Amino acid sequence: MLKGSYIRGKRELEAIIQGIGGYSRPKLKLEQYVTDADVVAEVAWLAYLKGDVAGRRVIDPVCGTGRFSAAAALLGSTQVVCSDIDEDAVRDAYRYLSELSLLNTVDFAVMDFTRPALAKPLDTVFQNPPFGIWSPRGTDIKLLMASLNLSKVTYSIHKEGTEDYVIKVVKSLGRSIEVARGFRLSIPYTYRHHRKPRRVIEVYVIRVT
Repeated sequence: MLKGSYIRGKRELEAIIQGIGGYSRPKLKLEQYVTDADVVAEVAWLAYLKGDVAGRRVIDPVCGTGRFSAAAALLGSTQVVCSDIDEDAVRDAYRYLSELSLLNTVDFAVMDFTRPALAKPLDTVFQNPPFGIWSPRGTDIKLLMASLNLSKVTYSIHKEGTEDYVIKVVKSLGRSIEVARGFRLSIPYTYRHHRKPRRVIEVYVIRVT
């Protein structure tokens, strides 16, 4: 499998990530949807260009099926922690990343990242947290706070319309924040309450240092 500097560009990264499939047992209360490959590639490639991936220790704390973990490993991270509160999701991620021959770089853990048990801080966090639609309200902020306590740089996806509050939270901690807009997440038909084949949600991505 291609890795690090052997990835020829964002499009190649996106194509590889697209091959990582969905959840074997998706759970509505955890808002489990696969993050679009183009969004993962865009965010990971931005982080790569900023020096936040290659040679860095990375954690993907709500890993789902492991797309951000795979991207980080492919772009040259020295260690990636692929973790989730859901054991089924971690099992899915392990299977997909095994197929990509990335197990030498990636460690897997079942844990609640809002109560992390990590021995020492990592360099970079990538996360697409639940937005609090079906999960408990404020879960995204709890995950963001945890990541800020345990990393030098955090990349986090949030639902459009929450920018002012998220920026306020980050600045109250004395951290710097950059906001990138224009991202969309597509939610495919997954659960019984869905009525359309696909729904699109406008989101933004923050980089906190």
